[in-house]
Order: sequence, then structure tokens, then C-alpha cells
Amino acid sequence: MGSLESSFVEQVIEPVQIIDVPAPVASQQPPVHPPVTQHVRCSTLEELSAHLNTAQQTTYSCRYISICQRNSWRPLQITRPMLDLIVASHGIDASFWELPSCFYTRNLDVEEVFCVPYTETRHGSVIEISYSIKYPEHKPAEDKWVIRHSALYHRYDTSTNQSVFIHLSPTPNSKAHLQASTHLLGPPTPPTSSPFHLHGVLFTAYTPAWRAYMAWLERRFLPIANTTFATFIDEPLRVGYDNLSTLVSIETRFLQVPAILESVGDTLAQLGSLTSSSSAEDGDATAQHLQNHQRTCLAQQRAATHLQLRAQRTSQLLADTLSFRDQVVAKEQNGNMLQLNKSAVFITTLTLLYLPASFVASFFGMNFFGFDPDDNRIAGSSMVWIYVVVAGALTVATFVFYYWLLHRDDDGAMFRSLAPKIRGGGGSGGAFEGWTALRRGNTCTAARLRGRGAMTADAKEAGVELRGVDV
Repeated sequence: MGSLESSFVEQVIEPVQIIDVPAPVASQQPPVHPPVTQHVRCSTLEELSAHLNTAQQTTYSCRYISICQRNSWRPLQITRPMLDLIVASHGIDASFWELPSCFYTRNLDVEEVFCVPYTETRHGSVIEISYSIKYPEHKPAEDKWVIRHSALYHRYDTSTNQSVFIHLSPTPNSKAHLQASTHLLGPPTPPTSSPFHLHGVLFTAYTPAWRAYMAWLERRFLPIANTTFATFIDEPLRVGYDNLSTLVSIETRFLQVPAILESVGDTLAQLGSLTSSSSAEDGDATAQHLQNHQRTCLAQQRAATHLQLRAQRTSQLLADTLSFRDQVVAKEQNGNMLQLNKSAVFITTLTLLYLPASFVASFFGMNFFGFDPDDNRIAGSSMVWIYVVVAGALTVATFVFYYWLLHRDDDGAMFRSLAPKIRGGGGSGGAFEGWTALRRGNTCTAARLRGRGAMTADAKEAGVELRGVDV
């Protein structure tokens, strides 16, 4: 969580939108000039103050204030003095500040599953409700899904039947904002309508998206899972460490969903209980509507738990398969090395067998010796000492250089570079480069898996480049 000051901007780019729905006229005769719904946009403190001062002279039944972010990793498009004015003008409780504290500048996907829990306070005839929810949203331009965060505050005065809503959304003109605006700017609602109906509009906008999001994740997961279960260790693998990284990322996504949906379901349960106890005629209908959303969340939560467990087991199976495959390749290469060792022993034995004869033949074949046919004997030169001195010096120099290399090359990098490279079959999409290359690949993959997070937010819109992160 960042400081509260990081939740606001110095200059507003996306204006704060306010919709004031007038109170219904109690007279039997329709007024000559019936009140109309006002929709204003305020970008400065002066514009906001002027509208609130003017609106105080009229009676409204519902006031909807929409504040947005430019993207999910940026602060709210409102200054601190403007939000202070809104809070002071409507007598909002201090518990409200928990909501804007969730919308702040960030460069990491912190608090990825945190939602402000349902909070309810009562002061006389005033009921104040606040909560936040997370939901998936599809980005058609990139054909990907991201997790968004939205919050709603509701102040309802039972004595005057007035409602004030403050909606914090992650993007301008979000789906919930558009549906709420359509609902409020449309035909007037009857006086008996539930004051909590706007909560149902918020959940109607976002709850159905969970099914499409889960199906998208499942379409990414199933091809890898099916290939993993159809893989045999003694055959070339069609999956590798890259698939394991993808599985871990998908498993992390599945793991987020039950935690988020549990928070959403708890909020729906509390709202349903409050709505059913209201005096509005359609309160039971609104409560039933919220309960239907709660059942949908529970169904998606069970599906996400199942898929998360399945992804976890598939990841474990794939990791075991890759490990066993590495062991098979290592065993094959060990067999090859054993065969090479046997060949080396045989060649060494032959070398030792023929070495004395070769030495004698080479020694007496030099020009230091010659056959004297007159005396029928071998004649030797007095300069044979040159051979003895040169051979002895080279032998000593060779051993000195060898021991010098041993002490200088402590990690053995030079000797490893001189060693022959051994190739073996198997692997994902090609041949393994030998046991040393396998060890190096395993280490790199393990490091990549340890460094991989479940970072989900609007990183690209925030200007942050994160490899392997779905935002």
C-alpha cells in the first residue's frame, strides 16, 4: 500500500463526472417546469465547488460521482483538495479514505488479490457502505485479459431518501460507469425503487466476465496439459522448460481467482442482507438479483479451485517428466562415456605394448647411429649427448608447464573448453547439448521460475516493460 498522497494528481486530465437525479415530485399535478437530471464534468476545484454550491439549492434523490484513473497503475484523476471538498460537502465518514488508498502509482503488481472488505457504518438515519471489487476485463487490441480494481461508496439517508454514490474506476468510461450513467440518465425510476439498485448495476457489469476469463485461461492450459499426459520419457519430448514456465504462470492466475471471488461473494452476501431489509417495494427483487450474482461467483470459485489443482498437478508431472528425461539422457551419455573409457583402456594397453619397441626403433633409427659393413657392427656418434639433453629438457619443460596450468586454472575452465562436446537425443524441439548443457539449462530455468511472479495489471499502459507478465 502506498501513501494516500500518491493516490491523487496535481492536475486533472479526465474530469470528475457528477450526475444529479432530481427527487420525484409529490404533487398530483405535473409541474410546469419539471426538474431534469444534471450531468456535469469538473476538472478544477473551482468548477466542483460552484456545482456543489448550486446543487445544494435543489433537492436530488441520487447523486452519482464518478472518479477514474487513466490506467490501472496511475493515481486517481482528482486532486486532494477536490476530494476533500466532496467528503466535507456530503458528511462522509473517515472510513471512506480506505477506498482511494487502493488507487495509487505503482510499478509492481502489489496487492494483487486485495479488496477492501464490505464496510457498513450507521449514524442515526444515515447508512454508509463502502467496498471494492476486482474483476477481469478483456483488452481486444491485445487479445488478453487483465485484472481491474473498482470501488463504490454509498451514503443513504433514510429520512430524506437521498443517496450519494462515489464510484472509483480504473479507466475512463469503464463498463460500470457507462451502465450506471445510462441507468441514471434514462427514464425516471419510480419512487418505490430500491436505493441499492445501483450496486446491482456494478455487479451486472463485471460478474459475467469471470466465466469468459476462466475459459480463456483454460484454452491456454489444456493444450499443454494434454501434451504432458501424452508424453513418454523414452521418446523425444514435445514439451520443455518453457511450457513449465507457462504452466506456473497459468497456475498463479488460477490461484488468484478463488481469493478474489471469495471477497466479492462476501460483499454480495452483506449487500443482499441489507437490501432485503430495506423498506423499498422492490428491495426483495434487488436482493434476489444480488444473490444470483453471489451464486455465480461461488460457481466460478469452485471451477477456479479445480483448475488450479489440475494445473498444479500438471506442472508437477511435467517437472518430473523433464527430470526423468534428463536422467535418461545422462544414463545414455554415461554409457557412451563408459564405452569410450573401455576404448581408451584398450588403446592405452596397445600403446604400452608397442612403446618399448617403438622407442628402440626410433632411437637407433636416428643419424647418430650407423651400420659399419667393414666391421659388421653399429657405429655411434659422439654427439648423441645432444639428443639426451634436448629430450630431457623438453620433458622437464612439459611437466613444469602442466603443473603451472593446474595451479593457475583453478576452476578448470581451460580443460573443459578442450574437452569434446557430446550430443544426445531427446529434448523439446531438438537435441540436448550434453549433460553440461542440460545442467546449465536446468539452472537457468529454475532461476527463471524463481524470478517469475504473478504480476497482473496494466503495465503497458503504465509504461512498464515486464517480461512474461500479463497485464
